[in-house]
Amino acid sequence: MPRQFYSENRDCRVIVDCTEFPIQKPNSPAEQQMTFSFYKNTNTLKGMIGIMPSGTISFISPLYCGSISDKELFIKSQLMDLLEPNDVVMADKGFQIEQELQKISCKLKCPKFLKDCIQFDASDGIENCKISNVRVTVERAISRIKIYKYFEGPIPYTSLHNINSIFFIT
Repeated sequence: MPRQFYSENRDCRVIVDCTEFPIQKPNSPAEQQMTFSFYKNTNTLKGMIGIMPSGTISFISPLYCGSISDKELFIKSQLMDLLEPNDVVMADKGFQIEQELQKISCKLKCPKFLKDCIQFDASDGIENCKISNVRVTVERAISRIKIYKYFEGPIPYTSLHNINSIFFIT
């Protein structure tokens, strides 16, 4: 574990983030609606990557329809089954999973929300920067997956039957 990480995040078990891959627009309106991602403004499949603090990919979820929320994807991925009491999961603001983790005696570490304030106080701002600096590691892991361009351009709809195997191998 990197020294800077160990000093303040020694209980961190996994850093998670989601990524989306565009797919060919389905013919069925129901399937179009399920796969449409408002974030990407196109039809997508969405997966979650978990890395250890060292940067090693330790968890890959199956791909789900692009309309799924980060929270729902986290729960469906069954990553919580692999966590032990007192583990810390680091994530971004989209993962509103604090209550689910508390049920299994784990904690969520993520940047704070502004809520009703105009700006963060100094200590909250510093803490958010520290979390963001560590979370960039998971962004790099995701970029390594995308750099190989296995998923360059929209994934053909006819290829979706084995897409989880391709995503896992990549």
